[in-house]
This record gives sequence, C-alpha cells and structure tokens, in this order.
Amino acid sequence: MGEPKNGLYLAVILMIRFTLFTLLLSFGTSLMAESFYPAPLLHMDNAFSHHVLVAEKNTHTLYLFKNEDSKPVLVKTYQMATGKKAGDKAFQGDHRTPEGVFFFTDFINHQQLIERHGKQGEIYGVGAFVMDYPNPIDKAEGKTGGGIWLHSTNDETRIDKGLDSRGCLVTHNSMLIELSEYIELNRTPMIVTHDLKYLSQKTWKKNKNKITSAVEGWVNSWQNEDLKSYLSFYHKKEYKDKVRGGYYQFAAYKKAVFSNPGKPVVNIKNLSIMQSGDYAIAVFKQEYESATIKDLGRKILYLKKDQYYKWKIVSENWTKNGVGPTDRSENVAFRPEMRFFKTRNPSQILGESWKQSSNN
Repeated sequence: MGEPKNGLYLAVILMIRFTLFTLLLSFGTSLMAESFYPAPLLHMDNAFSHHVLVAEKNTHTLYLFKNEDSKPVLVKTYQMATGKKAGDKAFQGDHRTPEGVFFFTDFINHQQLIERHGKQGEIYGVGAFVMDYPNPIDKAEGKTGGGIWLHSTNDETRIDKGLDSRGCLVTHNSMLIELSEYIELNRTPMIVTHDLKYLSQKTWKKNKNKITSAVEGWVNSWQNEDLKSYLSFYHKKEYKDKVRGGYYQFAAYKKAVFSNPGKPVVNIKNLSIMQSGDYAIAVFKQEYESATIKDLGRKILYLKKDQYYKWKIVSENWTKNGVGPTDRSENVAFRPEMRFFKTRNPSQILGESWKQSSNN
C-alpha cells in the first residue's frame, strides 16, 4: 500500500514544481518584454523635442535621443567632461555643472570665441552652444552664475579626466560638430542629471498622463474663464511671476482680466514634457486670441508637486523664439543638417597646430 502513496506524492510534487516553473518562466518573459524609458523624457514632439540631449554626470556620458511616436529612442552616446567639482551648481564660480532642463539659446563659433576672448577663446575648440541657465527654477532656489555651455576644446585629453571644466559640458570637436546637426536653437532641450534613471512603461506612462492632465485642465479652465479652477493649477506657495510677484498678486490680476467681456480662445499644440528631479516642464506652441490680443508663441510651464502630490505651476515663460516666421515650419519634418558648421573636419576650423597636437 505504501508504493502507490509514494508515487502519488511524487506526482503531485512534480506537478507543483512544473506549475511554479511555468509561472516563473512566464513572469520572466513578460518582465524581459516590458519596455523601459528614460525618466526625464515623458512626452516628445517634433517641434520642441525631435531630439533631446541628456548629460549623465556620474558616467560622463552624453546621450542623444530622438522622438519616435512621442517616445524616446536612443541614437548615440558620446563621452564628455563636466565641472571640476561634483554636485549641482549653486553659485557663481563653484566649478559645478548645473542639473535640470535647459534649452540652447545661442551658438558661438570658433572665430567669434577668439574675437570675444582673444587667445583664451581657443580653449572652447570649434564652438559653443549657450544654455539658458539659470532657468526660473534655479532662480527661485537662489542659484547664481551663468555662461554654461556645451562646447569642445583645443585639448581633448581633458575629456578623459571627467571632472575638468568650470561648469560647462565639454566634448570632442568632431563630436560637437556631429551633435550640432541635431540641434535647433530654442527648440532642442539639454537635460543634465547625475544619474539617468529608467522607468517601466507603466510608471512612465502614469507620470506622463498626470502632467498631461494638469496641462489640459489648465487650458480648459482658462478658455472657460473658470477662475477658481484656473487658479487651482498654480502652486500657492511657490508660484512666482516675474512681473506681478507671487500667487496672490497674480490671482488678483487674473480676476481683473477674467472680468472683461468675452472669453479667450486658447489652443496649444506640439506638447513636450520633461522632468528633472522634483520639477517638470511642459513646452508647447500657444495660440491666444481675445477681443484685444492675438498672438502665437512658445510657452514653458514649470511645475512642481504640492503637498498632495498634485502637479502645480510654479513659473511660466512665454516667448516668440522658436516659432517665428524664419524658423522651420511645423509642417516640415526635422532633418539633421550642418546648420552651424561649414565643415566636419575640426582641423579646418582650428588649424594645423590643433591637428598636430591631437595626433601626438
């Protein structure tokens, strides 16, 4: 009588093991199949994030991502150097590289660098892209300094050191020329972070949807002139308006505006969403029309979470830069091309002395 029982026992054990193995295999396969996305890049668009540069300070790696169906796809990585001291920039002269979301606002070529800085200008190599540090978040946190660039160098051995600039991001001359083909001033973001983190598709999508919902709710309440709802999208403690001051002064101004007859027409398009640490930005084209005003510009909303984990606007920036008639039409797809350099050969820009020193 003992043998049948033992046989049955072994059969049950084998069945349980097989079931557990099947479940683990299924779980592992689904885990491997799950997509992961870089946490800072929540929603991409062909106007303001057709390509995004992400600088990871911890590994001294510069990532180039492109937009593909509103999702980030890695194109290439580059080696870079950052500030001589580790950590986020806090004040002028601290030799630290700032962390956050920035845009390139200007390009200075090699000849202009020499004209501005004389012989000292040679240290910036073939050229420099100017970043808009400090942004409104930096200013609200009391950070100071400026002149933060993405540039190259006449001594590329610096890049191998990792920590070797006064706060700028530094890469090889040929790499800067290559990267320049993907950059449009006022349209291409640069995100600087200590560690580039990745999120599961579920978490990434949830984070994106929360900010998208906040932006859409803000627009709808503005169009409907629902003052209570509209103001609910602003951070009462941290909102700052560079003209009117804090939240309550801004609220009084908007109350007066909303009391005027007629409702405005507000349309937004080409939305991009990026996050850095505890804040996020939503950048888009904003069309506004009222009884007295009609305009089109680039709007950036800077948002932070309140004590209830709701995304609230802490600053706004509106400009015509990036959407003017001389810029690329929104109906024309972005194409990488030589916008800033006439040659891909650094020695033709820097001269034979650089070519010889780089070969030694």
